[in-house]
Amino acid sequence: MKTIRIGLKTIGEEHPCLIIAEAGLNHNGNVDIALKLIEAAAECGVDAIKFQTYTTKELFAPDHPEYDKFQTMVFDHPTYERLRFHAEKQSILFLSTPFDEASADLLDDIGVPAFKIGSGELTHLSFLQYLSKKGKPLILSTGMSTLDEIDNAVTTIRDSGNDQLILLHCISVYPCPPGEANVRILCTLQERFWLPIGYSDHTQTDAAAAAAVALGARVVEKHFTLSHHLPGWDHFFSYDPPQMKQFVQTIRETEQALGSPEKEIRELEKPIHAIARRALYARVNLASGAILSHDVILVRRPAGPLPADRLDHVLGKKILRNVAAGEALQPGDVEET
Repeated sequence: MKTIRIGLKTIGEEHPCLIIAEAGLNHNGNVDIALKLIEAAAECGVDAIKFQTYTTKELFAPDHPEYDKFQTMVFDHPTYERLRFHAEKQSILFLSTPFDEASADLLDDIGVPAFKIGSGELTHLSFLQYLSKKGKPLILSTGMSTLDEIDNAVTTIRDSGNDQLILLHCISVYPCPPGEANVRILCTLQERFWLPIGYSDHTQTDAAAAAAVALGARVVEKHFTLSHHLPGWDHFFSYDPPQMKQFVQTIRETEQALGSPEKEIRELEKPIHAIARRALYARVNLASGAILSHDVILVRRPAGPLPADRLDHVLGKKILRNVAAGEALQPGDVEET
């Protein structure tokens, strides 16, 4: 699988999962809240924080009922520079989702290391082309889509000369019931597109994201707020700082628990191995030349020189020395045939 660099982070099979705190519009148009979101996200241990960037008139008609509310959430160029610099000081990546070309230009100008593309833009192929030609890594959410639509989006991006693409599975429901998370689709995405995959998690549990990581997700995104009690669309289902800190811990513990595909006796297992495994012992006093049978051999703990799986090998053979009852049999005690 291809590896992709986003800032100082490497996305790929042998690298830690990139954890993104999706702040979105949870700043409520308040720069101080946005700065605090960055600080809180860094304290929680995430790798990146992400906002949303748009030009209201490009997103909605002027008579749209949400037009004015969305307009109050818009930050200008200097504010985005300030936020990006603040994230840099906190040692986390600053990302944002652009919803139009002007917003993409703004984010490109302030030096975002990648573009996150929302599920709603997956079929906006001309916009995907525009972003692709910026030459930055793209993180594409795939909510509300069919495999054919994802095919078209991936082909469009690749044909535009950009092969730095990460696909995020997403169920575009807020919040998403855990039973609808369908994280197993990650296997399909990976097999079909052979790209790094991830999960944009809208559930209110850690379980779905942990399962996604176990299935190969290399990026995980979770909505983030300072408080569930703030006014706005997303605060109620977003994770607050204590929840996000626990979420990060869950993801990291899941990565550790996955281990490797190699099966071997772990170093920390060896003391228990010595106690719990069985070996071959003399049930009675054995004289040299005696024929070994079930009646005279005891298979018991602890582990010894002749492990239990050698029983069939020694049955019917001669013992070559005197062995006291209860004594462990040694490899050289039994005749070889």
